[in-house]
Amino acid sequence: MNDNYKGFLLALLMVSATAHGATTAEGDADTGSTPPGEEEAPWLDTGHAYVVQRADNIARWMDNFFGVNRVEEEAPYSTLRLRLEHEWDEIDDHESDIKLRGKVYLPKLNKRLSLLFSDDDDGIETNDLIDKQDSPDDVALQYTAREKERYRIDFKVGLRSSLHPKASVRYRYEYPMTESLIGRFSEEVLYRGDDGFGSRTRLELDKILSDNKVLQWYNRVDWEEEESGIQWRTGLSLNRRLSDKRALGYFIGASGETSPYHLTENYGFGMRYRQNIYRPWLFIEVQPRYAWRKSYENPDREGAANILLRLEAVFTRDFGD
Repeated sequence: MNDNYKGFLLALLMVSATAHGATTAEGDADTGSTPPGEEEAPWLDTGHAYVVQRADNIARWMDNFFGVNRVEEEAPYSTLRLRLEHEWDEIDDHESDIKLRGKVYLPKLNKRLSLLFSDDDDGIETNDLIDKQDSPDDVALQYTAREKERYRIDFKVGLRSSLHPKASVRYRYEYPMTESLIGRFSEEVLYRGDDGFGSRTRLELDKILSDNKVLQWYNRVDWEEEESGIQWRTGLSLNRRLSDKRALGYFIGASGETSPYHLTENYGFGMRYRQNIYRPWLFIEVQPRYAWRKSYENPDREGAANILLRLEAVFTRDFGD
């Protein structure tokens, strides 16, 4: 992440926090976040219930604990994540990075408005075989146009790190197919000044196996105006809650693109272990992985071991109090 841009993000976050009367940041040892108190607005009650009141749902607990971006973007409270990462790869050697991701909920301006940092999710799932260290650093305003029990519509407008404008509209629908199976679909249409129009389609299924175990299947298809064909990825993960402060997951996955050739770029497997340490807001994570990779430049598929080490600070606040 560019140092000047990172400083801009931190300064912007501090200004937002001051403007909304921030007090001491607190975390939750069980989930890695402390949801705020109840609000009077019906739509806000619905959103808060969606994220918080279903905490007994192991799928929701897993998403919160592992820091799934979607959950934070839809929550009516503010979150800041600072990640220190070091990755070793058998082919690409070592690489380190500092990542800042956050959301400032802005109820004093509008209860449907939030400010997002690095919101441009570049296809990085929490258990991807290849964690992209050079993910873009963006700033955007998010406006929740409509929110019901099962669906939600959001508009975003902002700037990319290249200072090109961006805008998008996203529809998300979630449906409990059975008591132990949850389906989730989302479609986002976007425009980015340097890349043109594009779309992101997601389909996810969460199968609750027990009070402490969930099987998750995710699928994603991306299309961009400047690129021929589409990019796709799919994965299956088995996550287990070991305690209120520890979780373990196993995953397999694959990714590729359809043009100019039908190419499966990566497939492989891995595991991840995450634990809350010392303070409610501090986490460590280890992800050993093995993937077989192929590209147009290197048509011979190569197998490579990879390990990602992560230290993460998570601060969750209600700036609306």
